[in-house]
Formats: sequence, C-alpha cells, structure tokens
Amino acid sequence: MTPPSGLDALPVQPAKSRLLLTLVVDTSSSMAEGGRIDELNQALQNWRGELTRNDHIRRHGEIALITFGKDHVVALDPSGRTAGPSTEPYVPVSEFNPPTLEAGGVTPMIDALQYAFQLLSARRQHLRSSGIPLVNRPLVYLMTDGVPTDSTGHRSDRWRDFAPVIRQQESGKHLLFFAFGVDGAEQEVLQGLAPQSWRFLSNLSFAEVLTLMSASIESAASETSRSKPAEEVYRDVNARLDKDARIRSFLKGNG
Repeated sequence: MTPPSGLDALPVQPAKSRLLLTLVVDTSSSMAEGGRIDELNQALQNWRGELTRNDHIRRHGEIALITFGKDHVVALDPSGRTAGPSTEPYVPVSEFNPPTLEAGGVTPMIDALQYAFQLLSARRQHLRSSGIPLVNRPLVYLMTDGVPTDSTGHRSDRWRDFAPVIRQQESGKHLLFFAFGVDGAEQEVLQGLAPQSWRFLSNLSFAEVLTLMSASIESAASETSRSKPAEEVYRDVNARLDKDARIRSFLKGNG
C-alpha cells in the first residue's frame, strides 16, 4: 500500500511549524453493534470543538483519519469535503470535520498502522523539504474495539512483529504512539503495541475516550515534552490522564 500521490499538494498552515496528529480508527463490523458507530460519529463531530479550543493545537496541528474495517484500510478526508480515499490525508485541525463513518468487514489493524506510518513519513519528508519544522513529535492514536485479524477474519498475531517497529520509531524520536481500547479490545494487544501508553476504557463512552485523547495530546505536545525521551513523555501523559480520571470520578460521585 503506497501513500496517495497528492501529498505534495497539501494545504498550507499559517504557523511556521507543524504538529501532526494521526487517528487510526476501527470501523470493523463489531462497531455496528449497539449503535457504536453512530456514537463514534457524533463524538468525533463534537471532538472538533475540543481540539480547536486549544490555541496551540489549532494553530500548528494537522490531522489525518485512517479507518480499518469497512473497505479494508482507507485514509479519509478529515475535512469531510470529499468522499472515499483522500489524496490529501492531512488537513489543518481547524478544518477537521470528519465524514460519517460506516462499520463493516474484518479488523486489519496492523495493515492500518503500517499505512499510517507510511503516510506520516511522507508528510514529514514533504514538510522537511519545504523548510517547515515539526513543533513536536507526531502523535499516532489507535482506537479499537477488537483484535487484529487477517483478510479472512481470523485472528492475527502480526502485532507482535509490528511492536518492535513502533519501539524503534519511539526511540528515534520520530513519533509517539497511543493505543485506546473500548469493550471488545484485548488488553494483551493494546499493551504489546503501546506498553507505556495504552488504555482499556471499557466503561467510557466514545465522547469520554476522545476527551482523554485531547488531554493526552495537550500533554504530549507541550513545549516541555519536545526533548524528553518517549518514556518520560508517556509518564507525564499518564499522570495527566490519571488526574483527569480521578476528577471525573469525583464529579460523577457528587453529581
């Protein structure tokens, strides 16, 4: 699978540096159960407001949306202006208005992550050749309710082979990777792919999951995180998310 050919025609941000956000979202058939895909679609629309309220993310951020399940692996237009696969997978966060996602098919999670890394590498290279620096390491987020499968729907353990690729990218300060799982996800897979940055969020709505994602973006993209090793950034993010979880639990108990 090769990156779209239109990467050199991507939109230009007013800021002189970039923060690249890549969402890799499960749209397999299990997401059709219990109205999950509808809930996710509504949560993504509302999440746009959370992202753009942060001035740093709004000014510097570019976002890509990659789905796996229906139509196998697709880089959608995050602005929602075009249907189907996009030739411009990254758009400014200020233009984030995702299309309606549909559920179906198996769970080619590792194919999706490999494709996400390809797109991210191509975008980094284009920015570098254009003299535009990254404000911080790119952030890649996996959101899933299942386990990786092959093309026939049988469970696949390819994630074990891909995990070292992620570790190599982290150690080289090329990216930070987060894995968020909801009901149906397998904790062994989440932990294997993201040992220091995984969350199993079985009791949260997609809106709450995305709110946690926003908090992790703010923490990981802070100025103090730029030069830190990945494990230190993950430690800071986890401390932030744990604090937010305690506050949320307190508010629910006193609501």
